[in-house]
Amino acid sequence: MRIVITGATSFIGKSLVRRLSLNGHDCTLIVRPGRSHGGEALPEGHWIEMDMSAYGHMHEYTGDVDCVVNLAWPGTRGRDRMDAAMQEAGYRYTMDVVRSYAKGGCGLIVTAGSQAEYGVRNGVIHETDELIPNTEYGKYKAALFSDAFDICEKRNITLIEPRFFSLYGPGDYEETMIIDILKKMLLNARCDLTLGIQKWDYLYVDDAVEALVLLIEGKGSSGAYNFASGDVRQLRNYIDEMKQITGSRSELNYGAIQYPETGMVSFVADISKLKNTVKWEAKTSFEKGVRTVLASL
Repeated sequence: MRIVITGATSFIGKSLVRRLSLNGHDCTLIVRPGRSHGGEALPEGHWIEMDMSAYGHMHEYTGDVDCVVNLAWPGTRGRDRMDAAMQEAGYRYTMDVVRSYAKGGCGLIVTAGSQAEYGVRNGVIHETDELIPNTEYGKYKAALFSDAFDICEKRNITLIEPRFFSLYGPGDYEETMIIDILKKMLLNARCDLTLGIQKWDYLYVDDAVEALVLLIEGKGSSGAYNFASGDVRQLRNYIDEMKQITGSRSELNYGAIQYPETGMVSFVADISKLKNTVKWEAKTSFEKGVRTVLASL
């Protein structure tokens, strides 16, 4: 397949490009101007530097392709998730990609979704649940899925949205909980935490990419798919395991940090749709994943 990938040097993008290239796909990789890619040790591909404001013309540069995977989005972390202008730009740029290839001809479009689309929930979350996001990030991701789905449905294009819950792995953002806490534990430093009673589900990035590749290679129909491991625990259980793995003497100061004003976020994802569609199971235990992350620090 000829596949275009935006955000090709992102955390998910690097793993996805490697896997698709190993499977023999012809990948065109879109990166922002000045973004380093020569040292990323990614497989050879067609690199195109393009500002996100030019995404509406992407098809003119790449020509017809079989699949477009849009992973690029500004403001995915921290306070930026409440920046309405930044999130609106992410929506607008991604819709430019969708419109560009919907007109130019493309059989499959993949847009990265998020658990943020569901908002604060209790109980098991299904893809058919009403979306009630409580962040600007979640609101614009939900709007993107709805509007892109309408365009693709009218043109008989398959639209797949993986709704990622909590991915982790080597090369992840430095301020994620797993990376931040592991670094403190290696120094035996005190770890200030919330109560950690929220339900959580961590999915190793390579397992997520394996499922996404299966969907891309023709085994998925249009719609959203929850991406999680199925290993649901209280967050403090994950943290306690990290301390055990590292052998750290860090003090775990549960309750030192208050939950945000938007409320305690607790997620239990129903992943039966993903598992049944592509016959997929997460392969990487949390212990194995954490040890791999530790080896990369």
